[in-house]
Amino acid sequence: MERKKKVAILGSTGSVGTQALEALRNIKAEAALLTGGQNISLLAKQISAFHPALAAVPTREAADRLQGMLAEGRTRILGGPDAICQAIRECGADVIVHAICGMAGIPPALAAADTGARIAMANKEAIIAAGHLIYDRLAKSGGELIPVDSEHSAIFQCLTAAGAADPHSPANPAKIRRIILTASGGPFFGKDTAALSAVTPQMALAHPTWKMGKKITVDSATLMNKGFEWIEACRLFGVRGDQVEVVIHPQSIIHSMVEYIDTSVLAQMSYPDMADCVRYALHYPNRASFDGPSLNFAAVGTLTFHTPDEAAFPSLKIAREAWEAGGCSPATLIAADEIAVDAFLTEKIGFMDIPALVEKTLSVCPVYPVHSEEDVYEADRTARAAARKQIKK
Repeated sequence: MERKKKVAILGSTGSVGTQALEALRNIKAEAALLTGGQNISLLAKQISAFHPALAAVPTREAADRLQGMLAEGRTRILGGPDAICQAIRECGADVIVHAICGMAGIPPALAAADTGARIAMANKEAIIAAGHLIYDRLAKSGGELIPVDSEHSAIFQCLTAAGAADPHSPANPAKIRRIILTASGGPFFGKDTAALSAVTPQMALAHPTWKMGKKITVDSATLMNKGFEWIEACRLFGVRGDQVEVVIHPQSIIHSMVEYIDTSVLAQMSYPDMADCVRYALHYPNRASFDGPSLNFAAVGTLTFHTPDEAAFPSLKIAREAWEAGGCSPATLIAADEIAVDAFLTEKIGFMDIPALVEKTLSVCPVYPVHSEEDVYEADRTARAAARKQIKK
């Protein structure tokens, strides 16, 4: 009888993490580790339901609170600044689902890469800012990385179908002519700059397709999220920037496409559901049976595609420029955007000020090579300080 897979879920209380737990239930895998941040009560419920050997939170105080909520002692609780990384090293997981958001996900990503396990990667910031460091560690440990973002999972699946994917390192781009990233367009598709200037936080948080956290929902509205995914595609699949194209596809049925050197195009299609991507990453190179609804093409009807309006949504261009600048610029981009989105959500700046603030921050911050994770953290600190200074002005 085949041994149950041991799965760690980093960020189990978030949107992707909760879907990963649902996928875990469907495939009857064993939870080796669950980690959370602010939502301690939900983490306690998850621990009671899945009984992981380990759970970790970023502070000792949170660990004490969590321990007090649990009726039994089957799960060992770790708390503190290094608790999540320590738990990753100790849990013995076969697969580590990385669903922690933001730059805080970089240390766990590096720790996961050291274990030799498979990383089901949903944290784009770690790939964008420190992807080469992660792949260096994977090469040493023998681990592998399967993307879980719906677009990059789709690309990986298209590459796998053509024998061009490599979970141990960026794919060999020799067979690839073009990667086509699809974007829903967000809630403001078709709006001009005048209309966008009046956008409120409440309006920006009403995404038409995906249910996500506040930060990523605003990033989807500005198309900065697609700019991040553009950089991520360059990192993950070893292609040049001019080989990655973004197309607006409001129906969100085609999750991305790959054009090969013979001009044939493979597309991955399904209803929008991140759990599909998690299941694929858990089972790769196989596919698990799942009793979900089949894609009804007649009901879907028409699939449409549009060129992004980069005058109204300049974040795509800003992200490309950050990638082309190289070095620490992608880390600067992420940090500046985090500060800008927070300022927008707290109504300190307007919607169109978000890309303007990010662009200004990139222009004033130094660019230098990233040789270590400390280089990434230094770029992050510098960018946050510069962005806050711009907001005060």
